[in-house]
Order: sequence, then C-alpha cells, then structure tokens
Amino acid sequence: MIYLDRYYFDLDLFVVHPFVANPANEFVTVKAFGYRTDPQFFQAFLAVAPKNKIIMRSMYIMLEILSGNRAKRGVGYLGTQSLQDAWAKVAREDHSIASTGKNNKVYLLSELNRDSDFDQSVPKQQNYGKPLFTDLTCNYFVAGGEEKSVYFYSRIVGTKWCGRMNHLHSSYQ
Repeated sequence: MIYLDRYYFDLDLFVVHPFVANPANEFVTVKAFGYRTDPQFFQAFLAVAPKNKIIMRSMYIMLEILSGNRAKRGVGYLGTQSLQDAWAKVAREDHSIASTGKNNKVYLLSELNRDSDFDQSVPKQQNYGKPLFTDLTCNYFVAGGEEKSVYFYSRIVGTKWCGRMNHLHSSYQ
C-alpha cells in the first residue's frame, strides 16, 4: 500500500499510464468489474480531498454494519460496498457530487476486462508462470470513461489468481 498526498493505491497494481486527478476532483475511485449487477468500488485505488464527506459517511456506514445497526448487502467486501453506498447517499443530498466525470468533484474510473469489455488492442499482461498457473484475473485493468486511457492493470502477475499456482493443481509441482 502506498499513500501519497491524497492518493492511495495498493502495490499490486501495474501502472500503464499514470493517473493524475484534475484539481476539481475531490473524490476519485474505480467502479469494480460487475458494477452494474453488484455496485461496489474497487478497493485498491482512491484519491480524495482532505476531510471528504464521502469518506466520513463510509466510516459511519461501516460502524453501523459492524455494530449490528445496519445490514450488509450482498456478498462483497464491507469497505468497497460502504464506500459506494456512502457516495450514493451523499450524491442524493448534493447534486454537485451526483455529477461525475473528469472535470467534476467526483470522477469514477472503471475496472474492465480486456477480453470482454474493451478494445482488444490493450496488450495482455505477460504471465511467465509454469503450466497450470492461473491467469484468470491478469487482464483486468482500470480505464477512464471519456478518454479510454488505460491507467493500470488491477491485478498483476504473482498475485492471487494471476500467475500463482492454481490451488487445485498444487500437487503437480
């Protein structure tokens, strides 16, 4: 994990084209793959202005869930769902946050799959693993909506399900 100024990103991201937030952006994160069916944000990239009200609301939602005063929805992760739920609630209260885009207060990037969602010209990550190594998630990446820039692969070779020995075949070493 690295935290620089107002950016947070996990070390298991592989940068293709550095993302630089617009000064107007107060909250930038990524809609996780499958967002349409299970709205949640991708957990490994976040850029926010100090004292951001979406982050504060997310903390309250997590506290409500952990104390049993609110039900957790779906099967996703607590933090990714609470962050998305917080953004949705704050956006209903503040129309300047409801508008999203490169030049707005909120900019939501998207996690995509190279093989099903995007131009096939995006190169596949090279998986140098031995036979029986998995590459199920190696070709997920994050892109900007309007300009279609690929900023980073969201899972890199060597992480779970991307270049590690598939646990089902571990006896074949």
